[in-house]
Amino acid sequence: MATTPGVGQDIEALCGKCGQVWHVVMAKMGDKIAKVVCKRCNGQHRYRNENDEIAEPGRPAGAARASTASKSARARKPSPMPAIPAFDPAKPARPYAGSASYAAGERIAHPSFGIGVVAGSPGAGKVEVIFPSGVRVLAAAKAVSSLARPIATANAPIADRPPR
Repeated sequence: MATTPGVGQDIEALCGKCGQVWHVVMAKMGDKIAKVVCKRCNGQHRYRNENDEIAEPGRPAGAARASTASKSARARKPSPMPAIPAFDPAKPARPYAGSASYAAGERIAHPSFGIGVVAGSPGAGKVEVIFPSGVRVLAAAKAVSSLARPIATANAPIADRPPR
């Protein structure tokens, strides 16, 4: 019985990212190689070569693989944009601040996302804003902390020393 290369040793395996075959063994489970790292693109993946079929967790090695075309099509399908509430375009957009409160239909100027329209409030301290790049949930109406810093006292007695 042939032994497999150890962790850190070179091995031939097909890389799905760049197509190269030169890899380094990254992890083993018993005598079987579990993960490899591509020497060209540094991609980490399960060990595979042109002769072996990979056994995925929870599926026997000979079982057919489910079609991933439908999965990738669902992943790429953009989520529907919610309806933009009515707003007054003549009214200028307010600069975004986490401490301010906003009503539905107000326009907000965010430093990263640009100008958006408030759609509503999904919960306390949150506001849902529709930007050209998509819907974002931002912090709003955040209360200012009422906690005060402790004041340092001078000449306070320390428990393990006698007072002066």
